Amino acid sequence: MVLLTSILLPLYMYPKPGDWNWVTKAITAYPSVNFDIIINPHSGPGPINTFPDPNYLTAIAAFNAFDNTNLLGYVDTDYMHRETRDVVAEVDTYDNWATHTPENIHITGIFFDDCVSNWNTTTSASMSSIATQTHARNLSVALNPGVIADPAFFNIADRVLMVENRYDATKALASVGVVPANEHAKSSVMFYGFSGTVVEQEGLVKEIVGAGIGSLYVTTVDYVSESALWMQFVAAVDGCR
Repeated sequence: MVLLTSILLPLYMYPKPGDWNWVTKAITAYPSVNFDIIINPHSGPGPINTFPDPNYLTAIAAFNAFDNTNLLGYVDTDYMHRETRDVVAEVDTYDNWATHTPENIHITGIFFDDCVSNWNTTTSASMSSIATQTHARNLSVALNPGVIADPAFFNIADRVLMVENRYDATKALASVGVVPANEHAKSSVMFYGFSGTVVEQEGLVKEIVGAGIGSLYVTTVDYVSESALWMQFVAAVDGCR
């Protein structure tokens, strides 16, 4: 069975030598699981029109050596408080990483954080412009409003993070259930601060994958360290095949 749900991993920790090995271990152990990894050097790519530092070069190239990884560059839209040209300049910086040699540090998409969730004349014009310019560079578009967003956003994005919450056993699955059924395949779900058992995490994963959600992430901590149940989480996703 082909697994349609991928892992959306916000990897916001600095790659000192060996610090990303826990991710590489999972990628290697579970080749049937796709890992969409968000790379975030400096709340974005760092200085415009530059490449990341040597530690990032090495770590990103290591991920790109695998067939089951897709790397997304992090860009903060700050709920439209940033100028569109500044957002697109960061997109261009990530896009330019593909020209770096000898390391292969190309990025396949952009993860836009802190996105608006309402669709109106102003937001539609700004977000559509950002998405169109990103797609024009052959990069995928992932939007993170973190809440249930207007369905119109699915017309401009490849993926929308519809649920991003601290884990609450009494509310987790109910929050996923609010995602419109016809948008499950293009939706993402994240739960941080997971406090349950291995069995409970496995059950949560099975419910989310079974619902046809496009990508997910569950962590016992935040986004700058390894979850205490990381390998068990990946195993649970793989077990849904």
